[in-house]
Amino acid sequence: MSKSLSPEAIEALRRLNEVGVGQPPPRFPQTVTAELLACGLVAEASGDEVEITCNGRQYLSGDCD
Repeated sequence: MSKSLSPEAIEALRRLNEVGVGQPPPRFPQTVTAELLACGLVAEASGDEVEITCNGRQYLSGDCD
């Protein structure tokens, strides 16, 4: 069973998935960041930035249970 995310959170996760090595991640509203952090789909990086986790990538690929 996959976690239900808001459309904004799904779009944010997709954008994070496209960030290349050495590129700064995009910024998102605090509510979106909090939603993704609570689900374990992103992790806090430096400052107030987040990066996608393996769980986040699995969510996007549809490999969640």
